[in-house]
This record gives sequence, structure tokens and C-alpha cells, in this order.
Amino acid sequence: MQHRGTAGLFTVFVAAAVSTGASAQKPSASIGGRVVSTRDDAPVPGARVYLSTTHKWIKTDSVGRFLFAELRAGVHQIEASLIGFAPLTAIIELAVGEKKEIEFRTDTLGQLLPTIFVEGEPQPDLIKEMTKFERRMLHGSGRFITREDIKRRNPMRMIDLLRFVPGVRVACREFTCEIRLNTNPSGCPPAVFMDDVQTTQSSLDAMLPSDVAGIEIYRGPSETPPELNNDKARCGGAIVLWTRRGLSQ
Repeated sequence: MQHRGTAGLFTVFVAAAVSTGASAQKPSASIGGRVVSTRDDAPVPGARVYLSTTHKWIKTDSVGRFLFAELRAGVHQIEASLIGFAPLTAIIELAVGEKKEIEFRTDTLGQLLPTIFVEGEPQPDLIKEMTKFERRMLHGSGRFITREDIKRRNPMRMIDLLRFVPGVRVACREFTCEIRLNTNPSGCPPAVFMDDVQTTQSSLDAMLPSDVAGIEIYRGPSETPPELNNDKARCGGAIVLWTRRGLSQ
């Protein structure tokens, strides 16, 4: 997947991964690395590197290096940014006591083409920038249904899938069904979005489960992301459908 920036490019490489065998109860893993220029391998000082799991950011030193130490095992999101270059976000998974070295490279092609090299693998794997659905699932407080969940349940209709989600009530009369979220005492219907564009509940009946890539369910204003939290969502919550095409854009 290509993401166009305005003036430059970042490329990220995972250069090494070393396990120290540290205790699982102690946050001893780390993510370190450097930012360099592709043209001459010169270090890039002052680049901003942000680790979302710790809500901390640091700047690269005079030799372009950075280090986040005493991290817990798990999935970490790291972003490098520099004025004039498109930022790059990557997902790094750490085992207990594992230390990973990352190299961000800047270029001047005006495109963002991130790749990742893992020791022992002959070919690089493309690092996909996270979709909006993935970012909300990582940081949000709603309920999320992935494409894998849909395939596993294999519902005939979208309503059949949603009726089994905790916090969702489906009331059907003849050929018409209405959805309510249990946490809303006033009984307002939720706002419905398709690919982040507001639509109506009738879209749920028209959409085939095989065409849906992901679903977000927010039961009230405290869960709903600000960009979706309109008057209708504040009253009845929100349901977001992502089509395969919309999720890939």
C-alpha cells in the first residue's frame, strides 16, 4: 500500500531482535534505533519518535539514535516524523525481555513506502499503515467485529450478526428490523455510518456480510469517537460499517 506524503519518505527496517530471558514481571524489553539519510547514511538528529503505548516522545540525538527502554511485552505502535517528510507508523511486537533495533530512512521521492526486514527472512514484508478501523480498535472503548469474526459466524444477514453482540437489541416486525443499544434509556436509534459516512439503518439490510470488512459499535457518547459523535450518536450510540473497499482506502 502506498501513502503519498508532501515532501519526503520514511522507510523503516527492523535490524535485530535479541531476547534477554528477563522475568515476565519486569518491563525489560526495549525498542531502539536510529534515523538516517538514505542518500549518504548520515544521521538525522532532532527527528521526533513517538511511542503510543507509553504516550512518550523523544528526539533523536546527535548521531540520529533513540531508545525506549523498560517496556513491557506486547504490541507497540511507534511513529517517526520529521519536518518535510511524511511520517511513518509501524507496529512492533515485543516478547518478554526482547530488544529490537529499528532503522528509519529518509528519502526525497515524496512517497511513503515502508518495508520491514526481520532477521532470518529473505524478503521484506510490507508494513501497512494502520487503517482508521485498526486505530480505533487499538485505542477505542467500543466493540469491534473483524472480518475474521464475520467469516467465523458466517451470518446470512447483517442483522443476524449484530443481534448476538452484547449491548445490541434487534426488534423485527415482518420485514423491517430496528436496532437499539441497551445503554441508552431514551430508546433512540443509533447513528449508522458506512465507511465513515452517515447513512440509515436500512443500509444494514442491504449490505451483504461478505462485503463487510469490519464493524464498530459504540453504545453512548462516552465511547463514540469525536468525529462520529453527532446529535444522533449522542442519543443512541453509533454503528460503523466498513466495506472492503472503504477499509483499504
